[in-house]
Amino acid sequence: MRAFDAGASGDLLAEFEVQEVVVFTDLVQQIIGLLERVKQGEADVDPGVLARLFPDAYVNDPEAADEFRRFTLDDLIDRKVENARGVLVSFENARSRLTGDGEVRTVQLDREYAMYWLGTLTDLRLVLATSLGIDGSGNTSEETDSEYVESLYDWFGFAQGSLLEALEEAEGIT
Repeated sequence: MRAFDAGASGDLLAEFEVQEVVVFTDLVQQIIGLLERVKQGEADVDPGVLARLFPDAYVNDPEAADEFRRFTLDDLIDRKVENARGVLVSFENARSRLTGDGEVRTVQLDREYAMYWLGTLTDLRLVLATSLGIDGSGNTSEETDSEYVESLYDWFGFAQGSLLEALEEAEGIT
């Protein structure tokens, strides 16, 4: 992946190798599936993942947190699924070109799609952080040694950081 840059039109551009697109879209589709299972009330979703994706609104009042979740969970899931589908659409609309190393896809995002990406990248990193044993303070559990999952976590962090920087540049935020 080449980092996001702000284009002259204000859109945000990044290049992805085809293999990266395959991995990225597969994980986004898995997030959509996970969210849909949560919405349907299926119990096969890791509680740790749910706690990261949908943290309690009221930390010191479990009853109020449950009540809040009951009224907001479906809308939160719908928004997360909309974000993820926006990422998939942006890959579908990406321009392809051949380089000496193979095919690359150029993703072009306006502000709306940049927001879809930021939300989805956050969700992907939260799920990966849970499997890596990274808690909210950034500490890592010794239970996992998955270099692949850690590399995905770092890669999505790079994508998210470069997208934020490009968005700030496009919007004139310094």
